[in-house]
Amino acid sequence: MLEAVEKQKNYYPFFESDPKASAADLRNQLQDNSYLFFRGLVAPEKILQVRRAVLEVCMEAGWLDPVTDVMDAIVRPGVKPTSEGKPGYAAVYRKVLQLPLFHDFPNDPNLLAIAGILLDIPAQEVLVHPRRIGRITFPNNKGATTPPHQDFYYIRGSVDTYSCWIPLGECPVELGGLAIMPGSHRGGYREHTANFPGAVGGVGLPVDETTAVWHSTDFGLGDALFFHSYSIHKALPNLTANRLRISTDNRYQRPQDKIEPDALLPHIVADEKFDKKTRAARKN
Repeated sequence: MLEAVEKQKNYYPFFESDPKASAADLRNQLQDNSYLFFRGLVAPEKILQVRRAVLEVCMEAGWLDPVTDVMDAIVRPGVKPTSEGKPGYAAVYRKVLQLPLFHDFPNDPNLLAIAGILLDIPAQEVLVHPRRIGRITFPNNKGATTPPHQDFYYIRGSVDTYSCWIPLGECPVELGGLAIMPGSHRGGYREHTANFPGAVGGVGLPVDETTAVWHSTDFGLGDALFFHSYSIHKALPNLTANRLRISTDNRYQRPQDKIEPDALLPHIVADEKFDKKTRAARKN
């Protein structure tokens, strides 16, 4: 049950969208909800191929239990949780970013088709940000969970940039999916004034969790979540005992629109450049 995620009663399932719906209907749905959620948008076999490639890197790094199936993503006993910005994480993540299957994943025709609809351009003209992003989320590491934020804080460039979050494997809520605050993008950009020491990103939006409403759900193979750069969202904590959660987070925009130079860099390079001075200067 979604209520069990953080002992809240304000979590509700995503509204599901049909990729065969008209472009106007899909744009209206995003305008209403701040997101589009699709079941099985990407072929399961493609998800599993990328999943295996990423988990094999994790196995080689000693993160996974060698006596279990690599596809189960079981953390090796005694391995301490790590996350972005922590020792040992970057070296493994660099190898993930270099995987051809991982790099090519956001160019899936079904993903480009939805991005093209949202951007009102042909799918073949969609610009996929070269800054491919992956997340490897350990259990027993709740303090590192990404806090509420808007992607525009990091993306800049064009406001009309859309993110697509896809877990590389089935992702029930207890494994740590994504939650969206419905309708939040209509409020425009908000200053990210809340500090979350130890969390991925470290900075976010001050949100009263006792009153905030979130949409989330269990993700199946190939499920995809698109949302606007102003949509407020957050990660859910990985509450499993010993499983990694791995996911992808990619961005799409029109090629003629403004783009932040860092969006053209590999994720880990751009992240290293995004220092405290940059954060302090990020005003709308």
